[in-house]
Amino acid sequence: MSVVLGLDPGFACIGYAVVDLATGGKETPLNMGVFRTEKSSKKQKVFASDDNVRRSREIYLFLRDLARDGARGPVSAICAETMSFPRSSSVAAKMAMCWGVIAALSEEFNIPVIQASPQQLKKAVTGSKTSDKAAVQKALKVRYGKALLDESCRDVLPSMLEHPYDALGAVVATLDSELIRMARRVSTPAVVTGALT
Repeated sequence: MSVVLGLDPGFACIGYAVVDLATGGKETPLNMGVFRTEKSSKKQKVFASDDNVRRSREIYLFLRDLARDGARGPVSAICAETMSFPRSSSVAAKMAMCWGVIAALSEEFNIPVIQASPQQLKKAVTGSKTSDKAAVQKALKVRYGKALLDESCRDVLPSMLEHPYDALGAVVATLDSELIRMARRVSTPAVVTGALT
């Protein structure tokens, strides 16, 4: 079985989707959600830079556990929506810290990272590069079943639903990549990661 981890990277919240590639068959979402980090209270008088390091560690620990056991075993690839470059230098720095965590996990667990741009994600999921978030969610519910995705996201606040759906969309957008095609042809993630190094 090959399991991949879809990510919608962020610093305050990260959308994730664990997907079984179902060797020789249709992929199945196993787990979806949002992981959140919170700023320290101003009363604690913590330097913003120290707080960012703490939050990066929280992201690392959460993603490390997902990488080790994506629901049915270790993940064989990380499929992520590419980093956009926000105008705010503070937001850009925090996004870069999140991507640093993803790069470190990739190295630590020998897991390749496959990226898809927001336009590639929308095109793969809906057929149009200009689709909005609602269209992406609707198309994914049609593809995988509304009941399954609603159940997977039952603990996600409605205002944050776009994040796990974007994570799942990142998986869909990378299904035609050579790496994912290889993962579908083999039976264990260890063979996949070993073959790529």
